[in-house]
This record gives sequence, structure tokens and C-alpha cells, in this order.
Amino acid sequence: MGVAAMPRAIARRPILSGLLPGAAALVAGRAGAQGIEPAEAPRRAERWRDLKQAILGDRPTEPAGPALDLSAPARAQDAALVPVAIALSAAAAPAARALYLVVDENPLPLAAVFRAGQPGALRALTARIRVDAYTYLHAVAEMADGRLLETARFVKAAGGCSAPIAGDLEAARQRMGRMRMSLPEGPPAPGRAVPVQVAVSHPNTSGLQIDQLTRLSIPAEYIRALRVTYAGAEVLRIESEIAIAENPTFGFTLAGAPGGELQVVAADNRDRRFEGRWTLGAAG
Repeated sequence: MGVAAMPRAIARRPILSGLLPGAAALVAGRAGAQGIEPAEAPRRAERWRDLKQAILGDRPTEPAGPALDLSAPARAQDAALVPVAIALSAAAAPAARALYLVVDENPLPLAAVFRAGQPGALRALTARIRVDAYTYLHAVAEMADGRLLETARFVKAAGGCSAPIAGDLEAARQRMGRMRMSLPEGPPAPGRAVPVQVAVSHPNTSGLQIDQLTRLSIPAEYIRALRVTYAGAEVLRIESEIAIAENPTFGFTLAGAPGGELQVVAADNRDRRFEGRWTLGAAG
């Protein structure tokens, strides 16, 4: 593991870093059910409509219903490290091409885009994010037939984008690029897809944090792209921004026969490239 050449397929695509505050519509009943001040509901609804326009253009979305689930703590213990889980139903997962994760009130709302290389790779996604203010999280699944399925979750947390990183920044930079991989349920097998978790050691600074000694702004350094392949075939691509927490950790679903090589290639916004490789043995 270490610095490696980056394949063309992972080259950066713009991720809409200049989204403006917006205007649009949310259902007040949903707002009340999630503990949101009723007076805030119209503004938050408006915000989401503007964000949808900026991210997805004129394409309409529809309520996902049971096809898509978004989970996060209602009140986060640490706004700089909020766990998020996104799950597609067994019926919807094979047809999901991409999944957008949006943190409405963050300075850069589009946190990540997950793109499936292997059918079913988006079945169960996990990530850890920063949340800057009380906000809706939105997940939008783009299906093979062009439909956009939408769901939301309200999270109470604040200050995550400017919160200092844990530990020493220089030590974190020295560890930059080291990777860990885990298979909670063992390696894949024919007819048996399994969850995989990959973590990349990286400070993932947001550009909004302050050095506690010098009182100067810490420049943004963050993982912007990650590509996963298994046995030479693409499984998943991720495009990410500063909303992803330090030491980016992602979970996804992997199908295939055991014995293949899992490769993860990542790049940050300074064009540093990192790679990890693991051979996944047969289940014992």
C-alpha cells in the first residue's frame, strides 16, 4: 500500500462545490414528525428544491418508499463523525446506477456520489460525514430506467465542518494513504454477496478548520475520488467532498467468487494517489 498510479476512470469530475442557498418545498408534516421547528419547514423545503435543481437539473424525483432507506442518528454525538447508512431494497439494488448523498445545510452540500460498476454494489452503503448545522440529509438513487428515488432524514448536529481533527495533524499526514479493509461476513462466494468496509488514513481537512496553535486556517486536503475493483472488474466509484469525515471509511456490497484481488485506488485534491490490494480467500 502507498502511492500508486491513478487509472483514468477515477479522474475527477466536478461535484458542484458552489451550491447557493435555495428555495422550495418540503412536507410540513414530515418536518413536525422529525422535530423541526414548523417555521423552518418552508425554508428547508425551498433549500432542497434549489439543491435538486443544481445537482440533478430538471429531472423530477419521486418518493422512494421502501426501495431506499437512509439512516443516521437523530441527534449526533459528534458532528464531525456522523455515521450514515443507505440501503436499497433487494428488488431495487440491481437497477441502481448511482446514489447521491446530500447534506442540505453544509457549505458544500453534495457530500458524495456513489456509482455502481457491479450490479448490487450500492445495496448497502455506509459512510461517516461532517454536519455543519441542523439539517436534512437526502439520498437520491438514480435507477437504470432514469427514475430518481428520493428519501430524507433530519439530523441535529452542528459545527462538524470546522471542528478540529482528532490528534496531531502532522502525525495524520505521515500516515496518509494507509488503508484497511474488513469483511464482517467473510469473502464473497457464488450467489453470496457480502459487505465490505474500506478505510483510508487521511486527515480530510475541510479548509474551515483553524490550527489551535497558530490560529491560522488549515488548508483543505481531502479524498476526492475512490475506485474499487475486484478480480479486475470495477465494483464501485466514489466522488467525495469535504463533508466526508477524517480517515474516510466506506462500506459497500461485493459479489463474486472467492480468491480474487480487491483493489482500492484513491486520490485526494492535491493529486496524491494511494492504493491498497488484498486477496480474498475462500470462506472457512
